[in-house]
Amino acid sequence: MDDDVRVGLVDGSVPATTRRFSVVLEDDAVVQLDDLLLCSQPLRDGRTVTHYGIVVEGTGDIEGAELRSDTERIAGSQTMPGRVSRAVTVQMLRTFEEVWIPPQPGAAIYRASGPQRDMALFADQMSHPIPIGLDINEQPILLDFSFLSGEKGGHASISGISGVATKTSFALFMLYMLLETTHGDAVLRPHKPNTRALVFNVKGEDLLHLDRPNGAFDAAKHAARWTALGVTSPGPFGDVEFFVPRAARAHSGARVADVESRQQEDVTVYGWTPDAFIRGGLLRFCFSDAADTRNQLSFLEQKVRTQLLRWMHPARLADGSIVMREPEPDFPQTFERALLRKRLPVDPGSGTLISDFGDLVEFIADKIGGQYSDPHWVGIAAPGTVLAFLRRLYAMVPRLGPLVCTNVASIEQRSRISVVDIHALHDDAQRFVVGALLSQIFEAKQGSGREPLQFVVLDELNKYAPRDGSSPIKEVLVDIAARGRSLGIILIGAQQSASDVDRAVTTNSAIKVVGRLDASTADEYRFLSAELRERAARFLPGTMVLDQPIVPAPIPLRFPFPCYATNVAEGRQPDPEARVAAAFASLS
Repeated sequence: MDDDVRVGLVDGSVPATTRRFSVVLEDDAVVQLDDLLLCSQPLRDGRTVTHYGIVVEGTGDIEGAELRSDTERIAGSQTMPGRVSRAVTVQMLRTFEEVWIPPQPGAAIYRASGPQRDMALFADQMSHPIPIGLDINEQPILLDFSFLSGEKGGHASISGISGVATKTSFALFMLYMLLETTHGDAVLRPHKPNTRALVFNVKGEDLLHLDRPNGAFDAAKHAARWTALGVTSPGPFGDVEFFVPRAARAHSGARVADVESRQQEDVTVYGWTPDAFIRGGLLRFCFSDAADTRNQLSFLEQKVRTQLLRWMHPARLADGSIVMREPEPDFPQTFERALLRKRLPVDPGSGTLISDFGDLVEFIADKIGGQYSDPHWVGIAAPGTVLAFLRRLYAMVPRLGPLVCTNVASIEQRSRISVVDIHALHDDAQRFVVGALLSQIFEAKQGSGREPLQFVVLDELNKYAPRDGSSPIKEVLVDIAARGRSLGIILIGAQQSASDVDRAVTTNSAIKVVGRLDASTADEYRFLSAELRERAARFLPGTMVLDQPIVPAPIPLRFPFPCYATNVAEGRQPDPEARVAAAFASLS
């Protein structure tokens, strides 16, 4: 360490501890928040201990000034003795070797750079490092991917005010670094080609343009940060498929996507055929409201779900429609066993033909409604429960109509990133889609090994896994949070406040990221220092705090301006006439 990088001395006027210490700055030293500092001291046994820390606060005063007017006398006219003093508070990050003693008062403090900076941030201890942002000096901040991938920990929780904290933008940046850069090649290794990410689009049509370059990206202004991260040619996501629900105005069987900012051929109309709906047991996700689990509706739903599976047969139309016929007396009585029984296609006229969700609800109503309910369908459910069940189903008909019908495509993740649009759906339909897809992913990964990884990016997590109450979707999310990392399912969840999400989901997230916070909820984030909780209420977009298990203190970071479109305006393509005019202009 050279004297020319010395910035100060350990303050001997206040106690230095193994957690924090104060530094008196040199007159010409410029030290700001989030700078990394170090000091070394020899021990009597011949060893040398180095303390590394991060600046969390700065102060300044004039020693000798007792009255406000003394400021001008000392610092201005210099007619009174005194001295300007500046100091910073440093939070300890690491002690190497691991001898837990405080820094020596009066020890010289240096700026941590190069290999010493890497030591301060535990880069030497990271098994799979990947850049995840930049510090205040535009130097890369590393994330140990093993704490995200499920190897040592799993999942990421991103919190912050909606529209200001850039939660979704940061989640997409994480995916970009993993799936579109050489850094991702290094940590995903041979499994990268088969790694998949499912992204739910919950706000407008913003995420339906990830395959397009960002029209607001200015290389001269924004490329430097990407270069600092080792990305020399930033651009759009290269392998994306977009799934959009069928337009409600489209007639039954027509594949017309509910999209305005993309051409119909750019997207895939997704949904579930009646056959897939029943085989998947998806009726349970029609009762995803917390109120539905506080009575006998869940019991009745299980009975009806099983009977639907026992009665169904594929129709010979081969479009996903089914025919409902009474099963043989020896047909299995449980859902799991009935699912194993092979069904041969039958003629549409051999029973009740079901082509959409409305047909299915009418068939259910015929079995359980009225004075003569079939006991095989309702069990011991009271008449009031049956009526409440039917009211719920009838209310779901217009909400799920575009989703459960014939001639729709199932969501099979053929591309590296699959964006599923749910923004225009009713809240109940959004819960249905999220629950059905998460259940599908969870079941598909059972017994298949942890790799290749399956990422799931879900905003508004509090809607699907609220802290209070229970629902089938919440059960799936809690199960993913608890066991998903061992299966290779990695949840990147985002919410305005972590206090609104079930603790089982947030506490199982090894990686925590915080953007701008509402001052009233800052106390929920105890892993942040008091100074950071206060600062987080004033963060600008693009500034986040990263907390990972290997680094004992949260580290503020910035991430670069997206090179891929993150909303409709950024991804809007010029019209053909404008492109032709621009081409002729370039030739002239």
